[in-house]
Amino acid sequence: MRRSVAGIFGLGLVLVVAASMPSAAGTIGVAWTSVANAAGYRVYYGLAAGEYAQFKDVGPVTETTLSGLDDCKAYYVAVKAYNSAGESAGFSNEVSGWSRPTVAAASPSSEMQGASGTVQITGTNFKSGATVQIDNPNVALTSTTIVNCQRIDLGVAVAPAGAGQRPAQAGKFSVAVTNSDGTYGTRTEAFQVLINPFRFDVNRSDATTLGRLDGKDTVWLARFFGSQEPDALYDPDFDLDGDGWVDGEDLVFLATNLGRCWSGSTWNVGACAGHP
Repeated sequence: MRRSVAGIFGLGLVLVVAASMPSAAGTIGVAWTSVANAAGYRVYYGLAAGEYAQFKDVGPVTETTLSGLDDCKAYYVAVKAYNSAGESAGFSNEVSGWSRPTVAAASPSSEMQGASGTVQITGTNFKSGATVQIDNPNVALTSTTIVNCQRIDLGVAVAPAGAGQRPAQAGKFSVAVTNSDGTYGTRTEAFQVLINPFRFDVNRSDATTLGRLDGKDTVWLARFFGSQEPDALYDPDFDLDGDGWVDGEDLVFLATNLGRCWSGSTWNVGACAGHP
């Protein structure tokens, strides 16, 4: 049994939840101030305030990561210092928190430019008040509902909602969930923005060719070719992939569908029957 010896240490321990410490799922990072005469520290933790069923001897360091913790449960943590004379008589202040959140998946995992709907984020340790970020500035989160500690429902709106609006960049983007204590979890490439092929019909000079991709569309795109946001010439309606440039990639999207007509969901030759 370890004995507690009063008066062998200097200033009292101050413990904090170390939200910025890189930690994996099922972990809590903690850090504390050092005290004079300490040879090492023991970190105590448990599932009730003041009741510590487990401890971790970390030696002379002043931070550690507790691992193997249960999801969606509050852990209470305190620290004692020790040296050859024994262990400090009292604990540090107590802190509490859940394990770091994790993001498992987004469903649906993709939306098309111009679409809106609900995306379900699944994972662990989502606390009330958690915030969510999709790493695409033109994917707006219209609502965030914490359903339970393993599910968040997001209302999303993927730009553009209309003409003249910068489209959301196509590609796969990370989803991050941050709890109010600053701990966070991230899933890379969890949500994909798909190009809306209807936007390829960029010709504005002839209403009779709407719904058909032809040379006039390439001419109109060529007028803005090489422009970049925020250039005065840049027009987001011609930035088909939303990368901030009207460039060769946008031209390829259009050119590979030349001679085709809009079926209501795709560009195909068969839809051109009877088209002017």
